[in-house]
Amino acid sequence: MFAIVYRCRREGVLLDRHAIQASPVRGELRVQQRGFNSRMAVLLKADGEHYALPVLDKVRLLALNETGVLLKGMEVHPPRGAKGNGPMYPQTWWCILRGGPVRTQGSPAEARAMERERQAREFGAALNRWPTRRGTFTPPSA
Repeated sequence: MFAIVYRCRREGVLLDRHAIQASPVRGELRVQQRGFNSRMAVLLKADGEHYALPVLDKVRLLALNETGVLLKGMEVHPPRGAKGNGPMYPQTWWCILRGGPVRTQGSPAEARAMERERQAREFGAALNRWPTRRGTFTPPSA
């Protein structure tokens, strides 16, 4: 579900109302089951692959009404090195849910590249679907 998320804390410290409203983040909100009794919330960017915010672990639903959802959990930051855990802070998200994706202006060059890629996939699938139609290759003798 696409949402506008307002972070209510910075490094575990509760922010005032103006600071919260100053920096909304838009993206796709996903709340997933993690283990038997734990959930994890993720806000993804428009591409659907990269995180817009750090992951919210051990998520609990605090409030739900017609204007949005209030989620509480532990914000997990990635570690700086290859091993270990990054810092974790208590965090609260106020999420205003939207029905569709956030509209972004795309460039014509990106659209052409995506169309070429789609055509190449379609062509490759057609070749793999009917390998006998290509015939057999007999190299010319020298």
